[in-house]
Parts: sequence; C-alpha cells; structure tokens
Amino acid sequence: MNNSSRNKIIILGYGWVGQANALALVRMGHEVFYYDIVEPQKHYSEYTDLYKKILPINSLLEYDGPDTWYLVCVGDKVHDDGKQDISLISNALESLKLAKGRVMLRSTVLPHLLKDLKFDLYLPEFLHEMKAVEECLSPFYFVVGIRTPLEKYPLFLNEWRARANKIFEGTPEEASYIKYL
Repeated sequence: MNNSSRNKIIILGYGWVGQANALALVRMGHEVFYYDIVEPQKHYSEYTDLYKKILPINSLLEYDGPDTWYLVCVGDKVHDDGKQDISLISNALESLKLAKGRVMLRSTVLPHLLKDLKFDLYLPEFLHEMKAVEECLSPFYFVVGIRTPLEKYPLFLNEWRARANKIFEGTPEEASYIKYL
C-alpha cells in the first residue's frame, strides 16, 4: 500500500511513549509528525536514522483533516497522596476539540478519570523503556477501549492488532482496568 492511502499520524507529546510510538510507526512505513510544547530529548539512541524521518510541526492542527490520527502520548503526574493528576492529558485533549481528525489516547489513565475526557480510542500503553519501540511494533497486548465506533480501524492499528499476542476490545474503562490488572 502506498503512503497516499495511509493516514497522517500526529504524535502529541514526544517523550518516552510518544517517541516509541513514532519510531515504530515510521519503521512500519507510516508518515509521522510530532508536536510538543518543550524541546524533546531523544530517548532511543539506536534509532538515529528513523528519528530523521519524524518531523516536528509548528501548529497542532497544521495537517488536520478527516484522515489524520492524533496519538496523545502526554504523561500524568502522581501526587504524594497517590492521586493521579491528568491535567496535562486533559489539556492536550482539549487542544484537539476543533480537530477534524480522530484522537487516540495513548497514555495511562485510571478508569474513573476517563469519563470526562474526549477521544475516540484508548490504547493504554504497556511499554518498558528499554524495549518500547519493539513493543510498539509487536505488542504483546493489544488492548483498545472504543468510545467512538469506527467503520474500520486505521491501517496502522490493524497492523498492530495483527502482530499482537493477546487482543481485547471493549470500553475505555475496561481497557484501563486491564492495564492496571
């Protein structure tokens, strides 16, 4: 399949998780861009050549369209009292409220905090820093919480699903429970 029939993929949040997803997707032959509010540090030195293929964008909606997928890979914070603070995730999702493209949440969020967040799919990440790119390429668990039904998955998601050892599809809350189990 040529690139013209593929989705544009924008990674929002270009830290450990965002870079692992971007590098895996580029390695799979997809066109990937990233947006972050801070200058990112490269976390996976063995992928120098692939990093060159992932370009930054200046405006989050620069390549927005119905065939655009936004992968929100923004991290959370955990306070001393153990409460999860998802304000950065919430702000990132809010910045996409005018997007024509679809939104996939690729962060880790407790089940009860998902209800007020706006996204189409939730794929909790199961990544280990040392093997994160490989785990994105061939996930052991493909867990997806579906908020907005799709006629079909985008090509890159079908590729991940086909490479997975275990597959679960359900609600975002169910996907989050599986992550924490």
